[in-house]
Parts: sequence; C-alpha cells; structure tokens
Amino acid sequence: MKSNYTYEDPRWAHPVTLEKGVAITVMSDGSASYNYWPYPVADVEIPKEVTRLPGSNGEHYLQVNGTNVRLREGPSTKYGYYCYNEENSASVYHNQFIRDNKKPKTDDWGLRAEWVPYYLPKGTRLPYLGKENGFYKTMFNGTVFYISAKYCLLK
Repeated sequence: MKSNYTYEDPRWAHPVTLEKGVAITVMSDGSASYNYWPYPVADVEIPKEVTRLPGSNGEHYLQVNGTNVRLREGPSTKYGYYCYNEENSASVYHNQFIRDNKKPKTDDWGLRAEWVPYYLPKGTRLPYLGKENGFYKTMFNGTVFYISAKYCLLK
C-alpha cells in the first residue's frame, strides 16, 4: 500500500485499516481498482492510486525466489507455517499457523479440516521489515511472516 487505506469489513463492527507498506493478494484487476479478498466470502475494492509494488519508491523489498516456500510464524523452522483449510475455505478463520506434528483435524468451529501450506508464487514482491536468524521479516495480508533468506532475494 502506498498509504493507509480504511475499508468496511462485514466481519467486524468497526472499519479495518490496511497500513502503508502491507502486501495484499490481488484477486482481480478492474480498470480503476483491485479486488482484494481478505477472506473467501467477501471482497474489497481498493483504488489503484493507493497501491504500488514494494520497491517502486527505491526502498528495499523481498522477492520470493523459490517454489513451495513456507511462510513462518517466527525466524526458525521450529515455528509453525501458514496454512489454509482446504476442507472449509469459506470459513472466516480458515488460515492459521500449523506444525506438521500438530495438525488439528478440525478448525476453530469443530468442522473437518485439511490444513495445506499457503505458498506465494515465485516472483512475489513483499515489504522488507528486517532480518533475523537467516529469515526475512515481512507482512502479507495483514499478518507478519518470516521467510527463509535462502528462498528470497533482497532488492
């Protein structure tokens, strides 16, 4: 985001603000706006003039340089990785950090869950928020992640 952008989200009683520098998933590209889907059953139109690619103003950014790169909860492979529930993708809370040895069989609502790692496409640009223990810190769709420096380029 080029600047903070506030929108109404039907999940919450108060407006939600996407902060400057946050990377989001653009689901479709209209003539004047992008459609951003903060969760599967609702989308938000964001005016193009408040968006930009990370790095377009000369600041450092990360570029995913591998496939099947896990988005970690902390700066180590000991931390959980970001997953989505393939069984119940319409749930408001269908994403969470999971560990291989502790994959729950149900989601927060007690519904059947099949947790699958969430991967960003190779070439995705993300904001650079620092480096710790061989991992880059970034923010994507409003969540802080750590990505192994082995699978990213710092530009």
